[in-house]
Amino acid sequence: MAEVDALNWDEFREFFKVNWQPGQHVGVIAPTGAGKTTFSGGILDLRKYVLAIDPKGGDETLGGVNLRRLVDWPGERQMTRILDEDERKSRPSRYVVGPVVHRGEDLPKLRSAVQKALNGAFDMGGWTVYVDEAQVTADRRMMNLSAELDKLLIAARGKKVSVILSMQQPKWVTSASFSQPSWMAIGYTRDTDAVNRIAEMMGRPKAEIRGAIKGLSEYCWLVVGRDPRSPLILTKPRRIAGKRSA
Repeated sequence: MAEVDALNWDEFREFFKVNWQPGQHVGVIAPTGAGKTTFSGGILDLRKYVLAIDPKGGDETLGGVNLRRLVDWPGERQMTRILDEDERKSRPSRYVVGPVVHRGEDLPKLRSAVQKALNGAFDMGGWTVYVDEAQVTADRRMMNLSAELDKLLIAARGKKVSVILSMQQPKWVTSASFSQPSWMAIGYTRDTDAVNRIAEMMGRPKAEIRGAIKGLSEYCWLVVGRDPRSPLILTKPRRIAGKRSA
């Protein structure tokens, strides 16, 4: 049985700051309401260059993360100017991309913004990209942008792109979305199949992962790395207040 380390949130962030390397992806898996955006938002500020993809067009919890909204992807040249301005003002470049959508007729604009942001992050490199509810972006019945997402996951590691994917079920996203992350953060779930798949992908005994998840309390997370020698980590992020981004 692997060692289990219980770290408070500050301790976990220090650990992850050192061990989460550029080009490494993170999968965040839990049911609705378990705090996926809270966990993800709590590690995004470990990185200087952040693009959060908002496929729901104005997610209230995502709005509580300290990000500036870009209604559309401005293009590489304009984005470079924006980054230069951030550098001059000594501030991090952390943005959420996509318009706040109130009507169905605006959904094509949202999809276009998401598609351009995914492609732009690949072309520029160096970004940490957070894809909230990845199944909305990937599923062919919704945005149908699995090719763009998989390109980031598989082909952008050398460009130092890291992707954080939040999802409810591994079976609802592409195989790359589930196989490529170097780290998995798992909230409490009774879905045995999902837990077994996570254990297989991370090279861990199924009973080990099932046992650790069974003991999770509300809003706590089990963090698992691909190195089977590394300890399992239990932590609980601070809650964030939901609000809409401007």
